[in-house]
Amino acid sequence: MVRNHSTGLFPGLAYIPDDTMVHRFHPLPKLLLLIAYAICVLAFSGVIPAALLFLLLLVLYGISGLGLSFFLRKLRMILIFGLMMLLVQVILVHQGYLLWDYTVLNLIRLQIWSEGLARGAMMMLRFINIIASSYLFVSTTDPNKLVYALMQAGLPYRHGFMLITSLRFIPIFNQELTIIKNAQMAKGIDLEGVLPKSMLRAVKYLLTPLVLSALNKVDYLSISMESRAFGLYKERSYLSEQVVKKEEWLFLLLSLILLSSGASLLK
Repeated sequence: MVRNHSTGLFPGLAYIPDDTMVHRFHPLPKLLLLIAYAICVLAFSGVIPAALLFLLLLVLYGISGLGLSFFLRKLRMILIFGLMMLLVQVILVHQGYLLWDYTVLNLIRLQIWSEGLARGAMMMLRFINIIASSYLFVSTTDPNKLVYALMQAGLPYRHGFMLITSLRFIPIFNQELTIIKNAQMAKGIDLEGVLPKSMLRAVKYLLTPLVLSALNKVDYLSISMESRAFGLYKERSYLSEQVVKKEEWLFLLLSLILLSSGASLLK
């Protein structure tokens, strides 16, 4: 069953199940596209290429069923940090052409130069494109299918097991941290505040129970692995094969050609 993305049921960085074209795309070609996109973001110079890549990213968010509201809600802190990067460049860089000059109460002189605005916009767009594309990949890619696809492509299944175990434990530890925090606060322990004393108290009453719980889970997991003779064989069997379709390889090839052509045209 597909949940509504606008209800706030998916806090944080997590996979969001759906049946869109982006979700159904094989994890390996999708991972290669993410790497190619990141290379283009870092390789292209100028505001126009960065803006075009950002528009492409918004289109992919729409195709994946997440939408612009999801983008703004989940990445609002990233957007604010990007705007701060833009503001710093605009204030500190005084090169190029003077675009705007204003004096506040004859005390503070504010100037916007073309080079500072262009450099700040490019840095902001690069930062947002990298983070937002990674978030899109995580939100639309089943971690189990990704790890199984990597193992079937040649990754040793022992390493893949460590990866999939860590991915499965992240939401569990997040949930347990919330339970521990609520239990400690129910006992009258104040865990709020940003003072060093409050932070040390939070570490003492939150981190210690969480570490003990993690060690218990690791102990149970290691006993289960030993009882099943994990790692005895070099190869393992799979319940389902993650086969890349010809259409997906063709789409990957066309995408790489378009990205490389755009790089050559925008130089």
